[in-house]
Amino acid sequence: MTTFLPRSLLLPLCVAVSATLAFAQSAPPAHAHADEPIQLENVVVTASPLARSQADLVSSTSVLTDTALVSSRQATLGETLAAVPGVSSTYFGPGSSRPILRGLGANRVRVLANSTDTLDASNTSPDHAVSVEPFLIKRIEVVRGPASLLYGSAAVGGVVNVIDHRIESELPAGPVSGLLDTSVTDNGRGYATGGSVDVALSPDRAAESGFVLHLDGLRREADSISVPGFSGQPGAPKGELVNTSVDNQSASIGLSYVSEALDAGVNYNGFDSLYGVPNETDVSIDLRQRRLDTSADYTGDFGVFTGARAKLGYADYQHRELAAGLVGTSFTQTGFDSRLELLNGEIAGWTGALGTQLGQTELSAEGDEAFLPTHTTDTGAIFLFEELVRDTTTWQVGARLENRLIDAAPFASPGGTTHAARDDSRTTVSGSFGLVQTLSPAYKIAASLSSTTRAPNGQELYADGPHIGTAAYEIGDASLTDETSLGAEFSLRKTTGFVTGALTGYLNRFDGYIHEQATGALVDATNSPVLPGDPEALTQTRFTQTDALFYGAEAEAIWHLHASNRHTLDLTTALDAVRALDDHDEDLPRTPPLKGRIALDWKKNAWRAGTDFVLVVRQPNTAARESSTAGYALLGLSAGYCLETGPVTYDFFVRAANLTNEEARLHTSFLKDVAPLPGRAFTAGVRANF
Repeated sequence: MTTFLPRSLLLPLCVAVSATLAFAQSAPPAHAHADEPIQLENVVVTASPLARSQADLVSSTSVLTDTALVSSRQATLGETLAAVPGVSSTYFGPGSSRPILRGLGANRVRVLANSTDTLDASNTSPDHAVSVEPFLIKRIEVVRGPASLLYGSAAVGGVVNVIDHRIESELPAGPVSGLLDTSVTDNGRGYATGGSVDVALSPDRAAESGFVLHLDGLRREADSISVPGFSGQPGAPKGELVNTSVDNQSASIGLSYVSEALDAGVNYNGFDSLYGVPNETDVSIDLRQRRLDTSADYTGDFGVFTGARAKLGYADYQHRELAAGLVGTSFTQTGFDSRLELLNGEIAGWTGALGTQLGQTELSAEGDEAFLPTHTTDTGAIFLFEELVRDTTTWQVGARLENRLIDAAPFASPGGTTHAARDDSRTTVSGSFGLVQTLSPAYKIAASLSSTTRAPNGQELYADGPHIGTAAYEIGDASLTDETSLGAEFSLRKTTGFVTGALTGYLNRFDGYIHEQATGALVDATNSPVLPGDPEALTQTRFTQTDALFYGAEAEAIWHLHASNRHTLDLTTALDAVRALDDHDEDLPRTPPLKGRIALDWKKNAWRAGTDFVLVVRQPNTAARESSTAGYALLGLSAGYCLETGPVTYDFFVRAANLTNEEARLHTSFLKDVAPLPGRAFTAGVRANF
């Protein structure tokens, strides 16, 4: 297989390397002081059982929080993260979008809510929304590259962890604290409004302990969005993407106990979403999830351990596909995900955690698009993650042993095939080894090797039916073997000074990569042959295996042009590129194209402003029978003002997205030919913290 970087990657990487290294060595601006270097200190809790700064982790990470998160918020998780290096999305209209990391998505990226699975059906199809509403969340952590040791073999591509306030670990500063947030947008005439409240119950301020009652809720509504020119939908009017309205609402109630040694709590929450899907102008999806979460975090010595963390999430999920108001297909899933981590103190110099993870889901589909049998998936695993610090080198190693059992019920496919009850049990082993080397106070390098084995899931094994979301008739293969991957990553990081950032290169070699392969046949919903041009035609696909190679690079540099107590000015430049090839050196479908970003952020006292320019080039590397996608450039502007009035802080903001009304079609989307990204949009809002 081809292992050298193509010319499309070499030019931007050379520019990024030369620019970053040249300016990294330059003197800081005149206003800076040698004893006050600019330093990045984002702490990440997702990539390791031990909370570490981004620079001290082997894995490449990104964090969105505070004003950066507010400025990036969209109705879906995928679009909220779209500008992050190495991240793209499955964009299926404004109602559904899941993150893709380094060209890998679906069953190879874990989306978590406070470190437990979202327990929805978003990994089975791009038209299935993630059951997380980004509006009121606290932060998002993205771990790119294999994170399968902590979160399972389905995290070979990475992890997106959405962290909220619903189980509190701190007492409110006063008897009551919270926030109220509201925003409006002209594109789709939408609005979002919500808030959260934390109430301290019988607090002991001297001991910093007590109970916290948490309440939150939100509502988001929007009509169909406007797009530049014609969308590509048959018969749709110019300037509109028909059937893309969104109606989301959620609420939760929780109770937590907070103390120096123990934080524990429980939360019950619900999420409802009704959204249109633009590939069918009369089809909408009605999503409903009810979820119970519990969490406990203990700090204290017992034996060789210095603490323990436990989490459990249980969810009842239903997803109904409505055609002209009538239920066509219904997906139902119940299940839980739990994990226990025991943190060990220093043993022969090593610190880390021993953990276990148990989970179960039961997924069923009924109706016109019942392409899967009802099946139960049980997962059990033990994992170990350890860290050793020696002088300027930090070693990180880990291993995971996982068992996955699928029990599938008898199934009569829409194509007329009758399948008996089946079961599939696999045991997999994964491991990783890496180091972080401090070269100087400003520079660090990180390098890692990982081996991951992923067992095929129920869809890949047992699918047999029409899948309208991907316009395919999917056929699984019960004889699929385990998918194994060998990953390598190298990163150069600069953490202090005039320029901070990172340059990362990676490679992931798959043996038995599982993917859908078009057979070349056109069929209807009963798997009967049809002629080209038939409005009911679906592409017949089979899940098959091949060797595959994913490789690429990411470069991000933040130029701290000015920094003082009252005034900052930062310039961010970023590039990311990925190439995905099969064992015949043919490109795999829907590989993200080269993406670049330039952003300027200014802040002075209570005022802030910024501009953001994202450039995506044409994707010439396409799979067989896959069309290319034109490049595009998106320009955004934002401004904000923070007003403090007694106990309340108001944060006002305005934002303009796609200011030039550019037509943009995501190559990673199944709907790139009929669903472009939204056109020009203006958003204004205010967040009040008290």
